[in-house]
Amino acid sequence: MISNAPFMPADPSERFALIFRALQRSVADNGYRLKIHGPLLVLIWNYLSRQIARFAKIAAKPPQTPRIRAKTERKESTEPKPKPALTLPRGFAWLIRLLPNGPAAPIVAGANARLELQHFMEDPIVQALLATHPSLGRILRPLHTMLGLRYPASIKRPKSTKPRPKRIRKPKRQPSFMDQYKINPDGSIDFTPEQLRDILGPPPPPVPPWHQPFIPSFNVKKMWRKGP
Repeated sequence: MISNAPFMPADPSERFALIFRALQRSVADNGYRLKIHGPLLVLIWNYLSRQIARFAKIAAKPPQTPRIRAKTERKESTEPKPKPALTLPRGFAWLIRLLPNGPAAPIVAGANARLELQHFMEDPIVQALLATHPSLGRILRPLHTMLGLRYPASIKRPKSTKPRPKRIRKPKRQPSFMDQYKINPDGSIDFTPEQLRDILGPPPPPVPPWHQPFIPSFNVKKMWRKGP
């Protein structure tokens, strides 16, 4: 591995550049083998190049003091911003999942960079550099996410002291009058006996026998034909 090599530079910027230039070559080789979309590989290559240059630029500056940002009112633009045609993937360990291991690749693309980044973050020289240059965390946090590593304590974002605004909960949906009935797909309604009683009222009392209509128990037509 690179970390055990005798030529590993002591300077954090040079060591950072050596780790991620090797990652660039690994992504290019494995991406070509797996036939990954060419513009996406170029986008990853350019992103790593920018991070290498940014790390060297910030590390070369004198120690920084935490600055207090002045409150400024942001003007909200009504025009929607055009989305770029191609962006980097997101999610935890997206580079490892983008270039998986296969029979033709004995080593997962990015596995070496992942181990080297862990050793890099444990170096006391790097820890001292991060203490005096906290803005390097903006570079290192996306790289940890890309390679599937949890943030160490030295680059974690400080907890915000701002009180979180209370979440406005949506009012609960008021039950509709028709929710109490079972509506069939064809639009018909199945009423329960209790619902019918509420709608139609109680059933009428039974009719006494002397109020019922007269129904003869014999066939009048046959009797008329036969005669007396």
